[in-house]
Amino acid sequence: MEELELLKKDWNREEVQFKEYSENEIYSMIKQKSISVAKILFVVGLIEMILWSLYGYINSEFPYLRIILFFGFIMLAVLLFRRLKTGQNSLSLMKNILNLRKLIFGYAAISFFMVILDNLIHFDLYTKDFMAGARDGWNRGQDIIVHTNPESMAPGWGNYAVFGFIMLLSFYIVYLIYKRTYGKILSDLRKNYRELSQAEEKLF
Repeated sequence: MEELELLKKDWNREEVQFKEYSENEIYSMIKQKSISVAKILFVVGLIEMILWSLYGYINSEFPYLRIILFFGFIMLAVLLFRRLKTGQNSLSLMKNILNLRKLIFGYAAISFFMVILDNLIHFDLYTKDFMAGARDGWNRGQDIIVHTNPESMAPGWGNYAVFGFIMLLSFYIVYLIYKRTYGKILSDLRKNYRELSQAEEKLF
């Protein structure tokens, strides 16, 4: 019985501490959360662009197409971000959250597709680069400094199979990175949208 009385006291204490939030407070909280998610999106996108630029610099090939895609994405994201900040009601906020989610999903899908397409188009060249790099790495281990010309390599089926496996593994790693970054942002926005939808349903 003493345990039951303690449970009742805890229950009553929780009821006293529970706070009812008004429609405007719920809207403001979800709006602020959405704005914070959008800010994280800009940071993630900028980091991605810096990394792709470094990758292009190392390979002596600046990713012009990806830069153009990125700036187009950022311009649209900034426009939606401003709409998020200036939204006057929950319906407009819901619409802007949905549009931002579509934009992020579209950009991530196109960006990932470009990675796959680039590797498929240049599969033979990248296989030769891989073979030349492997040979140079082996020679350095033997204290021999030689820079092998990739064009001098003649890949066989075994070489293609090994590089194909490495390429698939790289695709999977890139996919996991996108899922951890853009996927998390999409998940947060979906959660915000659901919370806002539930708050709307309670009003009617």
